[in-house]
Amino acid sequence: MPRHSDAKRAKIDHPAALYENPGDIPGDKALSDGEKAKALNTWEQDARQLMAASNEGMPGSDEGAQPQDQHRFGEVVRAKAKIGNKPKHKPSH
Repeated sequence: MPRHSDAKRAKIDHPAALYENPGDIPGDKALSDGEKAKALNTWEQDARQLMAASNEGMPGSDEGAQPQDQHRFGEVVRAKAKIGNKPKHKPSH
């Protein structure tokens, strides 16, 4: 398995910290399609966790303070479609 540089690993493991929005990932020429998919999967998982926490009445201390402060799940789905992937199906139970 090839090793990722620290910069690539950060893009895959913490995409929300390094990209302005999920739609920026498909255009990143430094990442392979597989790496883009991993980064978007990471962002999708984070978005799902935020939605679940919000639905359970546990919003973050600053959640919703700015218009861009949202779970961004829809943006992740659209970005995944650009690289030919679909969101991961998560059963309700």
